[in-house]
Amino acid sequence: MKIRSLIITTFLIIVGIGLAGCASQSGADNHDHKMPAEKPAVSPANDTKPAVNEVQIEIEDFVFKPAEVTIAPGTKVTWINKDEAPHTATSTDTPQKFNSGGLDTDDKFSFVFNDKGEYPYFCALHPHMKASITVK
Repeated sequence: MKIRSLIITTFLIIVGIGLAGCASQSGADNHDHKMPAEKPAVSPANDTKPAVNEVQIEIEDFVFKPAEVTIAPGTKVTWINKDEAPHTATSTDTPQKFNSGGLDTDDKFSFVFNDKGEYPYFCALHPHMKASITVK
């Protein structure tokens, strides 16, 4: 019986160490965006320039708030999902200018708009959710 207890104890320690390692890598440091591996964000190469200004759009009650935003080139826009349901911020352009992928509650996605123009977008999970960004 002592050998069996030792084997069970050893197994539980190994599993505990493995779970502790996973927990420390789970993203608790709150990155700007979280993307599922199978659907990466689509963004242009110039997205890495530092943002001139920053704007925040909340996703709440199945609405983008604010739904219409006018910004200057170089502005960083960050979407934050405040709903319990997952949402996306997905460009309607072809090819897509940006795509957050699925955002769970309190997840964030950021994109820097460097080029002037109109950028309509929607939630790919709830297509009735629509909004737009104008860069002037």
